[in-house]
Amino acid sequence: MEDFGQAKNLIERSRTILILPPQEIDGDTLASSLALFSTLKKMGKTVNVLIGEIPEKFKFLDGWQAKNSEDFIISIDTAGKEISKMRYERENSDLKIYLTLGKGELKAKDVSFPAISRPPNLLVTIGVNSLADLGGFFEQNPRIFSETPILNIDNHPSNENFGEVNLVDTTSSSSEILTNFIRFLESEDEAFLDENIATNLLAGVIYASQNFRNPTTRPKTFETSAFLIERGGNHQKIIQHLYKQKSVSQINLLGRILEKLSLNKPKELYSASLTKKDFQECQASSRDLGFVVEELKNSFRYLPNLLILWESHASPVIIKGIFYSTKRELVEKISQNYEGVSKGDGILFVTREPDVDSAKENLLRII
Repeated sequence: MEDFGQAKNLIERSRTILILPPQEIDGDTLASSLALFSTLKKMGKTVNVLIGEIPEKFKFLDGWQAKNSEDFIISIDTAGKEISKMRYERENSDLKIYLTLGKGELKAKDVSFPAISRPPNLLVTIGVNSLADLGGFFEQNPRIFSETPILNIDNHPSNENFGEVNLVDTTSSSSEILTNFIRFLESEDEAFLDENIATNLLAGVIYASQNFRNPTTRPKTFETSAFLIERGGNHQKIIQHLYKQKSVSQINLLGRILEKLSLNKPKELYSASLTKKDFQECQASSRDLGFVVEELKNSFRYLPNLLILWESHASPVIIKGIFYSTKRELVEKISQNYEGVSKGDGILFVTREPDVDSAKENLLRII
């Protein structure tokens, strides 16, 4: 409760707030980011949330259009330069901007594309293990992060506690943490949790708990869900969009993995490796891998160990993996040797190897 009070004070003294989920967002962090966006709007704050492409199945969530609320900005460093004239012209589908310099020289490094137009008074990170998870925005805006307080909301055990205030609970989803925090912000005269916000948060809870099928789901998760439904959270709408539809991209990705799936008999390991090209050709992303793993587990009666490795879209490329096993000791071995997050019989992890083949060889030595 003390941390909630500190977080509330940060928000109350801030006018402009920027919400930052990780570059590779999942259903839980997306839903909770949008719920907080709507809540802060109700509190009268100037707020934005930086979200990349949103999967089609999550577009039923209220507020996902928030990512389009800023104009596109082109920034030019004019230090030591003087722009005497500016004009633009349209040529077919191209827009060309011409700058005439009366002094100095303009180079490519002087032109940037900032994601926000006004510096925020407060940054709120959600589901961010370390600031590196923010990718290019963190790298391109070091000044903002050095001068602006951060409210860090997360459930990763390895969270680096980089915030001025850290709401980190490893036993809850981000959406559960946000639900409790928004309840704390409410008063007898002011309630924020309306039907749309409650539906967003409930969607995050359901996604994170795999529709309550995850064996690590705790009683408090059911209590949180019941409260959100009482506040108007639309459970049927969520299930319809998240679990009764399979996108073409998910089906394509499942087919690609089945094509690449191989068996290492001595290790009883089914494995597949994916490249950036595989994702592009399937029109899929790493967010679709959760569906694929569940389908494989349900389709194969005998699937003792499953490994999927893929190249992330980060620069430089990072090799990530999902390992699932019915043998808990093998999941723990992976956890001891890699940075990652364990959930039930699986673990999502990051490797330091330069390519998927090296990562696979190293993992085989470990198990």
